[in-house]
Amino acid sequence: MKKSLYLLAAGLFTLLLSAALKTPPGPDTVPSEIVIRFDRRVSVQAVESARERIRAEVRKQIPVLDVQVWRLQSDHSVEQALQDLEQTPGVIYAEPNYRVHTHSKPNDPEFGQLWAFQNTGQNGGQAGADIRAVEAWDLSTGSEDVLIGVVDTGIDFLHDDLRANIYTNPGEDPWTDPGNPATGNGVDDDQNGRIDDWIGWNFVDNNNNAMDDNNHGTHCAGTIGSVGNNAVGVVGVNWRVALVPLKFLDVNGSGSTADAAEAIVYASDMGVSILNNSWGGGAFSETLYDAIEYANEKGVLFVAAAGNDGVNTDIYPDYPASFDLPNIISVAASDQSDQRALWGRGGGGDDCGFVCSNAMAVTPGSNFGPKTVDLGAPGKEIYSTVTGNRYLRLTGTSMAAPHVAGVSGLLLARYPDLTHQQVKQRLLGTVDVVAAFEGITVSGGRLNAAAALQQF
Repeated sequence: MKKSLYLLAAGLFTLLLSAALKTPPGPDTVPSEIVIRFDRRVSVQAVESARERIRAEVRKQIPVLDVQVWRLQSDHSVEQALQDLEQTPGVIYAEPNYRVHTHSKPNDPEFGQLWAFQNTGQNGGQAGADIRAVEAWDLSTGSEDVLIGVVDTGIDFLHDDLRANIYTNPGEDPWTDPGNPATGNGVDDDQNGRIDDWIGWNFVDNNNNAMDDNNHGTHCAGTIGSVGNNAVGVVGVNWRVALVPLKFLDVNGSGSTADAAEAIVYASDMGVSILNNSWGGGAFSETLYDAIEYANEKGVLFVAAAGNDGVNTDIYPDYPASFDLPNIISVAASDQSDQRALWGRGGGGDDCGFVCSNAMAVTPGSNFGPKTVDLGAPGKEIYSTVTGNRYLRLTGTSMAAPHVAGVSGLLLARYPDLTHQQVKQRLLGTVDVVAAFEGITVSGGRLNAAAALQQF
């Protein structure tokens, strides 16, 4: 059975850490659940025998990945089950069902609105420290033919500033009441195994109600694609786009790797081109890795928030952003002055410099990594949509990733024949090189939408 890279890395970290430095907390897991993958040559009887031996029931299956989620009875621990399964022939891997969480931080209303698109120095920022969205919009404002999945807490698909940009599945009959998922026809019209998935899917409750009950997913969706030029609220990177709600995080912003994997596979099969993933924090998960690899095979770009602990992810991985897969773009957060964003104060500089590269930062901020974080994008005090036709400023790499996902959408709208690999290459090859990200990211710079869209 494959060994977890996370466990290997954790051993190395222990040797590197000073006693004076604080280490990140261990990964959270779903109680009494494991995720298991058997070799396809293993018989159904052998699988059932293993399941009965450790006293488990099947909670969920992801057939494309040959994965099952097993829920253990209370008298059998996850640790005992995994030890048992290590000795079971035909098990490719078995692992805990890790929990991951949103990467946002509390809001702070002192900064100006939409500085990330056009920074004129408002609220003490640095003029020009933005993604040059206004210039990019001269080249493309997006297209409803580009599907961007928001793997998150859902989306408020009734929000006045998002409604026109919400994807509806042409293979399903519309709900009688567009605001009520219960008014579908009760038929799996497109025969994809999910009934009435007209507007995305809820992988938490396994139903067709992907309405946001947290705000986080709606905020990310607004940055990617709030309707433009409609005289309402704000504008997203894309004025026109098709946003697919993929709810796997619950009301508390918590979810499991198995549910995330299922959402990724579903979106990949539905024709989504870009996935925004503003969450992370779990350990290395083979299930999640396999799902993202499946998305890569389907040509899906996977944009991921780098994390908010202020650490070097070359040393302290933050998954899924730290997986070594070619379709992943890991995104750090910049602030209004083109510095690596810090959460504890107004921005600029770093309380501990590279002394903190092996542990939690004194002032937590955006994660970084010369090999594992690709570029920076605005992520501090970002103003965007939240549920109930409202708007809020939120902070974190969660807010940075949607800028990159959004510009990826603009690229596909302007150049629809680009592969996901070419989109990634353009984004990394056209950054504004800034001192704060040189040496701590792959590209050494911050996202530049206009440069990415220019013909070359």
